[in-house]
Amino acid sequence: MFKKLNFSVLSLLTVLILFGTVSYAWLSMSMINNLENITITATAGNELELSLDGETFDSTLPHVVMEQLLRQIRLDDVTSTDGINFERGGIRSPGLAVRNLEYLSFDIYFRTTRPEHHVYLVNNVNNRVQYDTSVPGTFVVSRGVSWSPRFDFQNGLDPNDIAYAGIPTMFYAADAVRISAIELKNDRNPLDLRPESAFVSMIYDPSENEARGYAMPFGAYHYFELITGTKLEVPQTKPETIYKLTEFHELNPYQALDNHSLIAELQPSGTYDSRQREYYTGKVRINIWVEGWDPDTFDCILEDRIKIQLQFKVARAAIT
Repeated sequence: MFKKLNFSVLSLLTVLILFGTVSYAWLSMSMINNLENITITATAGNELELSLDGETFDSTLPHVVMEQLLRQIRLDDVTSTDGINFERGGIRSPGLAVRNLEYLSFDIYFRTTRPEHHVYLVNNVNNRVQYDTSVPGTFVVSRGVSWSPRFDFQNGLDPNDIAYAGIPTMFYAADAVRISAIELKNDRNPLDLRPESAFVSMIYDPSENEARGYAMPFGAYHYFELITGTKLEVPQTKPETIYKLTEFHELNPYQALDNHSLIAELQPSGTYDSRQREYYTGKVRINIWVEGWDPDTFDCILEDRIKIQLQFKVARAAIT
């Protein structure tokens, strides 16, 4: 009777933990979730300068400069519907995710003396980069993790897209990453008097694979159902996400053809360079996270290594 009672209590606790997980979020089942060994670089070219403190500007923020941001980062799987507020889920305690502990977040100041004042995230080169290589542009790549699932599961919209039990397959943390850019009030520019309603923001899926976007009923979602025997309800509200970066006129590289990846409109600052050209400045918060509702957020990817590079460009906004 004592053994049966112990087993009953254990089963009850398991069910309570499981349903606590299901009622809140997505799929994570491992006790330790962390994506370590992150490398990140930001570049802007000679006509747009970047700064982490609003004082020292350069055309590039190399990863060695940004190492201080990465010391505590683990990139646990979290979720966000607006790219601003982040929550944890899985078997971890529900609640707000901790900035720069469970997801990466940092502010970048921009400035330029060019007549064009709009800043864009540009030039996805994922298809030209591997983990051990780099080229100019924006990319999110990872080394990948080989994993053998315990059950066959559907891994795509096509019913014939099956990942088979016991067969090693490569999975990549880069496929589940999201990037948001949130324009902020520039605390170092007293001339920026715009209301917050004038600021822009966006969420970008750097895999650019909309077919494997937020809360799809396959992949990690289907595997979670199989391994737990529990039906999950996918969220009905999905974050507004872009899957393609802004393109520019072939005859005028300073003219945007769309505003998909517009992240800031720089404002006059009343400060000037040595040639008496006025600086236009702005501030943007960049958030980077592993989206828990992505179909590629399997537990195994949280042992992956990831490399990120962001490229920004100043241009004239598209007329919409």
